[in-house]
Amino acid sequence: MLIPISYPLNRATPLYPGTEPLTVTPTKSIEGGDAENKSLIAVSSHAGTHIDLPGHFCPDGGSVKGLLAPEAVFAPARCIKVQKEGEEPLRIHDLLGHLNVIQASRALFVRTGSGRIRESDPDAYAETHPWVHPEVPGFLRMQNPALRLFGIDTISIAIPAEPEEGAEAHRGFLCTSPHIFLLEDVDLSYDRLLEEPWTLRLYPVIFDDLEGVPVVALAEFE
Repeated sequence: MLIPISYPLNRATPLYPGTEPLTVTPTKSIEGGDAENKSLIAVSSHAGTHIDLPGHFCPDGGSVKGLLAPEAVFAPARCIKVQKEGEEPLRIHDLLGHLNVIQASRALFVRTGSGRIRESDPDAYAETHPWVHPEVPGFLRMQNPALRLFGIDTISIAIPAEPEEGAEAHRGFLCTSPHIFLLEDVDLSYDRLLEEPWTLRLYPVIFDDLEGVPVVALAEFE
């Protein structure tokens, strides 16, 4: 059984402030006398459900082409629920009751509940959402050196109001060995994600030397 946990990418997709919106520019048109309709699509590498790789914040970090496969598989994947409101940060103390799950995961997801306002209040979803404190990546790495990916149902692990802490948190995940990749803007609303281990399958929309890329993400259950 496969469940999509990535959002469709379109011109209405909420974006982290400063991220360039998706644009679609017609390059050929039947109405204009061409034999076909054709468009040029331009999209940020950090739009929609996307993966951050070390090259995003680390000078010598790797890229999509260097670190992922056209189908990237992470198993077991687990999801925990840590309810947060507004700009509350995710801290170490929020994770202490979930150590058994953290220590048994190759990919760990946190459902804060932010996803419920993605359509109803996209501005709040993009700007005043829960975020991840810089103390978290080191704690996760210490608890589970095999952890390779951290995902969350917020548009980013950072918020505009705390740019320095956001950058530090990104570097904590991406620039320290072993790297922990980041999957942001993930749809974690499906309750079965919380109940059992599953397999994460990622398909980069563009497979090239990029520091991040929108992905199609699927949760696979036996």
